[in-house]
Amino acid sequence: MSDSRQNQPPRWPYYALTVICCITLVALFCVLTSAPDKKNIEPVAEMRAPVSAASLPYEERLDAPMEEGVKRIDYAILRALQDAKVSTSGIELIAIEQQRFGDETFHFQQLRINSKYNADELVTPIATALVQWSDKANLTKLSGTMYRVTFNDVETHLLKFNQTDGTVDPNKTPATLDIGGHLTIVIDDLGESISAAHSLASLDYPVTFAIWPRSSYAKEIADVASAFSREIIIHQPMEPMSADAKPGPGAVYVDMTSEDIRATLRANFKLIPGAVGLNNHMGSKFTQNREAVREVALEAKESGFFVLDSMTHAKSVFFNEAKRQGLIAFRRNVFIDNVKEVQSTLHQLKKAERIALAKGTAIAIGHPYPTTLLALQEWEKQRNGRVAVVKLSELLDF
Repeated sequence: MSDSRQNQPPRWPYYALTVICCITLVALFCVLTSAPDKKNIEPVAEMRAPVSAASLPYEERLDAPMEEGVKRIDYAILRALQDAKVSTSGIELIAIEQQRFGDETFHFQQLRINSKYNADELVTPIATALVQWSDKANLTKLSGTMYRVTFNDVETHLLKFNQTDGTVDPNKTPATLDIGGHLTIVIDDLGESISAAHSLASLDYPVTFAIWPRSSYAKEIADVASAFSREIIIHQPMEPMSADAKPGPGAVYVDMTSEDIRATLRANFKLIPGAVGLNNHMGSKFTQNREAVREVALEAKESGFFVLDSMTHAKSVFFNEAKRQGLIAFRRNVFIDNVKEVQSTLHQLKKAERIALAKGTAIAIGHPYPTTLLALQEWEKQRNGRVAVVKLSELLDF
């Protein structure tokens, strides 16, 4: 018996290993439980958020093939030029024109690309990116320095390549120039992040707060907006085309009775103190139904609200019906953050600037994404001084 015990290996290493494992697990637990809350971490200014070419991250997928196609081409061009190390200050939006294709409108754009590279060095990466992001886009050479982009055989972009030392900054505009246009920026989907509301309110220019009426912090965010004299509108959920897209609580649907629609709206209006108007959240189906939007217009009229048609569908009649009922009404020109990326959002803001300069006024809609907040902060430094940023209700004066 004593011989067998002598032949057994000592047990103390097992005990020691057990103690080490226990200590390691306790230390790991302490590290995990003491880690900072990710919700309180400030977002890092990344130039590229993950984007899927197969499914761009729309709030609601727009039934607007041309508009979607143009935005894909925008993104492909910007992505290719960034990969080619072209300075963002050298990508100049020199002209923009609203054109119509079928039932849709889209923005034809002229871009001047100032860089140390010649056209031949940049065309290949642009063509490659277009194949990846838009299989219906084509790049055609017009001259040694000029190329045309088409989508479904419709011209959408004209690219002019200008070989320079790459130091051109087309965004710098002397402060003494007269105001040439007025732009309103509306931020939708507010109500779930108080920190995002504070970030928006602290910008040097006013943005209009579109707040979900039945969101977690609707009243608190309305209070933030009021404290900073920011305009408030109700971001009213409405029925979308897709059954998979959920507009959220407090939504109105086309199969509701007139009284149910108006009762829902009245209840929602009471939840947002200080609101002066409303726009639609989703609503691609609802805003095509004239009878349904008439009830919204009539209830808005009783509350003294104006209406902003977010244009989530090319065939929306929300704007026209609101005008028919005698309301002050507006229409969205640009969604700035269909692609959640800083440089793409900046490009859409520049597009909105150009529309404002061309038409006198423009309305851009964005969302409280981290990349959008970063883009708005960057745009603050480089925006065109001839474009005044104003509240939505102030567009009436221009």
